[in-house]
Amino acid sequence: MVSIDRWWNDLTRDRFEAILELVIDAIADDYEDLEMILTTINEWYPAEPELKDWKALKEVPVSRFEVVKALRELTQEGYAQAYIYDAKASQFQAVDFREDKVRELWMYATPKGIRAVRRLSERDTEKA
Repeated sequence: MVSIDRWWNDLTRDRFEAILELVIDAIADDYEDLEMILTTINEWYPAEPELKDWKALKEVPVSRFEVVKALRELTQEGYAQAYIYDAKASQFQAVDFREDKVRELWMYATPKGIRAVRRLSERDTEKA
């Protein structure tokens, strides 16, 4: 029999993996702030008929805390980069991810993150 600890770890790991997938996809094609990431995941993705079979969507709704945790993980592992927008220069500047500044940050997938999104998309296409 599987212990409760193993069952709980598998359950939470599966949820977090799905949240990582949702978050990286949300930032793969444009700079996004925390509010837009939350809106994309919790409102726009579930409303898209072509995404109805996306397994990760079963974890929606996703909380602000969970998205911040995913962003921290994605930046630490090199899949995402945090930016601030410099209005004077009209450009984004790369910065370190800081949870206490998350409301000021814009997120974008790195080349490594974009490759991961493509692999996830190919995986889902093969299963369909």
